[in-house]
Amino acid sequence: MRILLLFASLALANCHEVKTVYSWSNVEYNFPVTVNPDTLTSDGEYIPENNVPLGMEVWEDKIFITVPRWKNGVASNLNYISKNDTSVESPKLTPYPSWEINYINTPNGIVSIFRVKVDSCDRLWGVDTGIDDILGTTRQVRPVRIFVIDLKTDKILRIYPLKSTDQVSNSFFADSVVDADPDNCENSHLYISDLSGYGLVVYSWAKNDSWRISHNFFHFDPLHGNFNISGFNFQWQDGIFGMSLSAPQSDGYKTLYFHAMAGVTEFSVSTEVLQDSTLKKSSSYDAFRVEGDKGPLTQGPTSVIDAGTGINYFTQVSKNGIACWDTSLELNPNTFILAAQDNTTMIFPNDLSIDRPTNTLYVLSDNLPQHIFSHMDTKKHNFFVTAVNLDSLTQTCKKQDLKLKRRLPHIL
Repeated sequence: MRILLLFASLALANCHEVKTVYSWSNVEYNFPVTVNPDTLTSDGEYIPENNVPLGMEVWEDKIFITVPRWKNGVASNLNYISKNDTSVESPKLTPYPSWEINYINTPNGIVSIFRVKVDSCDRLWGVDTGIDDILGTTRQVRPVRIFVIDLKTDKILRIYPLKSTDQVSNSFFADSVVDADPDNCENSHLYISDLSGYGLVVYSWAKNDSWRISHNFFHFDPLHGNFNISGFNFQWQDGIFGMSLSAPQSDGYKTLYFHAMAGVTEFSVSTEVLQDSTLKKSSSYDAFRVEGDKGPLTQGPTSVIDAGTGINYFTQVSKNGIACWDTSLELNPNTFILAAQDNTTMIFPNDLSIDRPTNTLYVLSDNLPQHIFSHMDTKKHNFFVTAVNLDSLTQTCKKQDLKLKRRLPHIL
């Protein structure tokens, strides 16, 4: 049974071999010897069925996994498992960088980070919403803060609280993307999407400062806010969410691609515009571009670009799969390709991460609507980490059709 479950090949669209790396019925943790899990459970600080993984990032031998505090009883928010330990089907999560920092009652500790990103300078970035029991009492335990951790030493390098001018009354920060120069780590920026406040916050490491940008493209599309997933029909109004960065362009800046969770249109903007703290460049409406329409039922929270090929990968929550778009082509339903799909292990794919040393795309799926609108069945596996080789995906995503129109570069 173990062999059948671990690395089980899935029958998917376009015949890609996608393998199940890990799966869980419920989340357990490697608690320190000084911590009694039974005491945490009796105190209501650890309720196993309320712990649902959401964010994932791969770095060296670690797979970082976040468990946001949607409900009471999440023991640890930021954790990791070993990428190389394939002997365990459902590994326990180890709090990172320590249990103490993730304990809800630790002063100045981490509360609820949704997704984390690793930069080219071996730093882990995450935006802590500071909210506990999001679906219940919605307690703002601590202010919204950026955490930056040195992965080589496991030490927190910086904690930066967002300014009041970075936020609006209904702000919620669930995704970000980090832009770093490995030859000049001081020249780093974090782009943070405000999905419910319909804005984008930029943080400069060098300046240790942040600023908020507004644009019409950050809003949700009312025609694409209806979802039917796992037997649940619901409506979301989430705006700008998934973001991905291109390789450097001819002027040295990158292109940030972005889309609303409740939307099927992809947009873009040069990071030159975003890094202007005076907001003069971002005040130009035409600085932001419409890339194209992905087609019906193509909503999803996360995207990531393979810098080597220019292919942008997207989670597809309404299709239980992963799609791709070759950014050298104009975006339309014909160039937006469903590359992998599975109705068991990819129910609500929530996050993506590219492991560049092995050229592998990792996918975390968690059937989130089941958690939000009902409860998980702990008698079956609910959460999956799957993997697919990017060489295989590239064959499908790089469509060599001469009839497909190549788009002009944004920078001529």
